Amino acid sequence: MKSLQKGFSLVELLVVVAIIGVLSSVGVVGYDQYVESTKLKVLNQNYDQVRRYMETEWIIVANGLQSATKEYDVDANETGEFLNEDTTCREFLVSMKQYFLAGVSGNSFKNPWKPDKNMISIDNANWDSHKKGSIQFFCYKSTGGYGQGDGCKLDKARFRVIMHQDPEGEDDGVQDHVHYTYGGQYFAAGDGGISAAQEDCEWDEDEHGDWRVGSDPIDADATW
Repeated sequence: MKSLQKGFSLVELLVVVAIIGVLSSVGVVGYDQYVESTKLKVLNQNYDQVRRYMETEWIIVANGLQSATKEYDVDANETGEFLNEDTTCREFLVSMKQYFLAGVSGNSFKNPWKPDKNMISIDNANWDSHKKGSIQFFCYKSTGGYGQGDGCKLDKARFRVIMHQDPEGEDDGVQDHVHYTYGGQYFAAGDGGISAAQEDCEWDEDEHGDWRVGSDPIDADATW
């Protein structure tokens, strides 16, 4: 006596296909969330490393102690003597960027969302003009716009470090920007503004260069 083999009905096949589709979509969403959280974690870890090292180096130099970082000369494309009290705020930021991108990190300071771009940028541009995953440096000695005090000597300089986590401001629970300011005194308009700030940091244009430089020429490979 022959036994009959019963196959799957069309309805059963459709149900199985639907279940597989649901499971696949859940898996894709979960994977995307995991990738995104990993990128944010990398950005936050790098930012924490950057701001702690920069603050430490500023304190060391401001107190006349021996820096562990050499000053980077953009024009000569080489490092020179160690950072010191005569190093300007701008030179300090350039040297910090060079230290993290070339001195110790290899490729670890690439933007997680744009791996072909560096994470660190030195510029005075508006916060929201920067791409997700970038870290922005600029001097900030006095009122009147970002970049004031580029020519301040380091022991009196003031600078800001900003992490751009979500510049587009999506409502996803991620803080758009996180920032810390380090260094000497800040002068608002009521405190004498730029003139008082220049006097405080003993700024001399002939010796220390421009008060506000603008965008760093080595930033062409940065994300902003």
